[in-house]
Amino acid sequence: MLLASDHFERCFLDFIARRELRVPRLRGSGEILGYASHGYGANPDDIEWIPASGRATLHSYAVYRQQYHPDFPPPYNVAHVALAEGPRLVSRIATDDGTPLAIGMPLRARFDPAGRLEFVPDPTPAA
Repeated sequence: MLLASDHFERCFLDFIARRELRVPRLRGSGEILGYASHGYGANPDDIEWIPASGRATLHSYAVYRQQYHPDFPPPYNVAHVALAEGPRLVSRIATDDGTPLAIGMPLRARFDPAGRLEFVPDPTPAA
């Protein structure tokens, strides 16, 4: 039997596999759910997945200097980002131009060539 939390995670990962960042929203109230909630207490049929803006803010980060996976040579950043819609998630920040990271800096989502979600510094202010 598929648990509600498994369904929630599967939906999120299916969208990511299609290179779509989406956020879960309750149909009745319009409330955006955090990813960590796994939709607990909600019927999966009551959740709709809406496109996210891709805008985010850097909440915290760490620089990994040891290689844990062959796809990520050190040093690389692992960050806790807050999406403009509210949910927070852990992801990588790619600093292609060497931009130094700063807590509170604006970010935008993108997918790397392998299809993995990552964020990059966004110099354009949010509208």
